[in-house]
Amino acid sequence: MGAPFNELDIAIVDAVRSAPRVSWQNLAPVLGVDPATISRRWARMHSEGVAWVTAHPAGRATPSCALVEITCVPGLSGQVADALASDIEASTVKLTSGARDMMVLAQSPDFDALSDYLLNRVEHVAGVTSVRSHIVTRSALEASRWREGALSPEQRQLLRGSGRSEPHHASGLQAPDQRIIRALNADGRMPFERIAQEVHLSPVAVRRRLTRLEDAGLVVFRCDTSRHISGHAIAGVYFGSLDLHDLEEAEGRIRNVPGVRACTVVAGPHNVIIDAWLRSAAETHDLERRLKRALPSLRIQDRSLVLRTIKLLGRILDAEGRSVRSVPLLAEEPAHQGDGSGDAGH
Repeated sequence: MGAPFNELDIAIVDAVRSAPRVSWQNLAPVLGVDPATISRRWARMHSEGVAWVTAHPAGRATPSCALVEITCVPGLSGQVADALASDIEASTVKLTSGARDMMVLAQSPDFDALSDYLLNRVEHVAGVTSVRSHIVTRSALEASRWREGALSPEQRQLLRGSGRSEPHHASGLQAPDQRIIRALNADGRMPFERIAQEVHLSPVAVRRRLTRLEDAGLVVFRCDTSRHISGHAIAGVYFGSLDLHDLEEAEGRIRNVPGVRACTVVAGPHNVIIDAWLRSAAETHDLERRLKRALPSLRIQDRSLVLRTIKLLGRILDAEGRSVRSVPLLAEEPAHQGDGSGDAGH
């Protein structure tokens, strides 16, 4: 690890969170520095594994998901976590305190495949003693919306031009689209020319397909960081319940609670699971108080702190939260499945 990261590095990361594939040429006037400086600083953060961009299917292409609580034989939780982290279906794996030893975000193309994974894989991993699954019904707040607050309102306004309009209707993912998203799992800022080499299409075809996917809301880009960039040293998970008529209002209010990174609506003994970033363990109950002020009807029934994140949306992390390698979020398509192959010559 080289020199410490500074405010400009944090601002670059926050800008990439807002516009994940923005060119350094377009970002330079927003941040008031030259493109070469931005490129050099991002390259350093990316190569050291402290900042990265991942793409994943979204909208109507979102896979079936479940948040899974797992308890293990004492002393074997790390072994279980490592075994599950190698699975494409286990997109996120966290070791936690409290009533469960780990939390896993499991995903599969459809509900039947998800059920098969939970019943025939997760429950049979050596060392697992119990599994409790919460099927995700919708995401009230996605982690891709998280910001550090490093940009001024004027800078955020300038970056809005780099975003997409409201999603419009389009057909689902074709095999070439899945290959593109799979390539972008590993590096969400991968240049078009390199994506084209990976998926055996022309750069023009890749650009056109990716534009369609973004405009249709079928793909989402997310910038994540290790704690070397973020000042938030600890992650917390809150399990709560809301009356059904409060859920819609809650989605709007929870976005404004500082520290809340994601909120998922699930079918289970709790119907809301909230992920938060904290500056210290002491902030655990402070955030809970902020949640209660924003949502008086919210009943927090349990909470855990994340002891270590083993895998985060397809990225294997080291003990300090740095990305060390990528596990695809989508399985490879059979070689014969190639609708849209006519793009290769365009």
